[in-house]
Amino acid sequence: MKRLFFAILLLAALGPFRVQSQQSSGTLAGFLSKQGLAGAKLERRFGNHLFVPVSINNRRAALMIDTGAPNTIIDVNSVNTFGLTVEKTDSNVGGLFGRSWERFGSSKVKNIAMGNCTVTNVPVAIADFSDFNRDRGGPATGSHIADSKALAHINGLLGANEMIKFGMIIDCTRQMLYVNPNGRSPAVSQSLTSFLAGRGFTRIPIRLNANHHFDVQGALNGHATRFILDTGSANTLIDTQVAVRSGTGVTALAGIGAGGAGGLAEEINRTGVKELAIGNFKLANAEVVIAHLSGDILLSKSAAESNAGVLGQEYLSSNFAVIDMGGMALYLRHPDSR
Repeated sequence: MKRLFFAILLLAALGPFRVQSQQSSGTLAGFLSKQGLAGAKLERRFGNHLFVPVSINNRRAALMIDTGAPNTIIDVNSVNTFGLTVEKTDSNVGGLFGRSWERFGSSKVKNIAMGNCTVTNVPVAIADFSDFNRDRGGPATGSHIADSKALAHINGLLGANEMIKFGMIIDCTRQMLYVNPNGRSPAVSQSLTSFLAGRGFTRIPIRLNANHHFDVQGALNGHATRFILDTGSANTLIDTQVAVRSGTGVTALAGIGAGGAGGLAEEINRTGVKELAIGNFKLANAEVVIAHLSGDILLSKSAAESNAGVLGQEYLSSNFAVIDMGGMALYLRHPDSR
């Protein structure tokens, strides 16, 4: 049985598109508007997760913005609501903690409207999210560090493949998603680099790894590693063995569970890191959550591909992260930078 992130390359076509150009050219919104991109406002829900309100086949919904998921996924419990026809497959969804969802199949969404733009004919995977929220009427998804009872229903997640195809740019702090009607554009990405460099941002290249996840170079206390870029994770999550090898201590997090693809993980702890490096961007005295992660996530059999875990929303949002998925670059700036 194949893993989902090996099995599918999702493609889509952009539909009718309108651009609003009333923003100041000195802001990121104004700059991207001049570049021809249109924006959709994001909402922060269920703790620290970004969602984009959407209309799927003319039905109101919400999708989690999840760069840690290569593919866009719709909850099987929402299939009838959106009028989707499901084709069965033999693939599944790999999890952070070594388990996996059963995959119900694939389908195609006629249209997904977000903000003032619409994407059409979007292939999606279908999976059951119910295990993440057994006490609720609907499922949850993504990589969560939270009490499982606090998770509420969502309809699915917007994965990285669509973001790259449409040259999407995520402003994690100001909670905006920008879409390019012409798809990914090297010219827009180059202009964005210059715009953000003049405002004190550090550029960190994003790489597609062997498991079709997108990661960035980093280090824990000077020990070189890589982190999967995961806007679907509320917190930065590091593998326990990697944390210990980098000389960190461990403090138990009583009553806290980490939910992700494959269910809840136990024995979640936290640790202080003297220096957390993301590319050339450094954070002193950072705190991260640690757990035993799946070998499929860590890619531990290959030193060149090895990951420590995932870089989550808490450090992305607090350091003004701008993620250029089309240009494969992450931009960060310290809060006290001008």
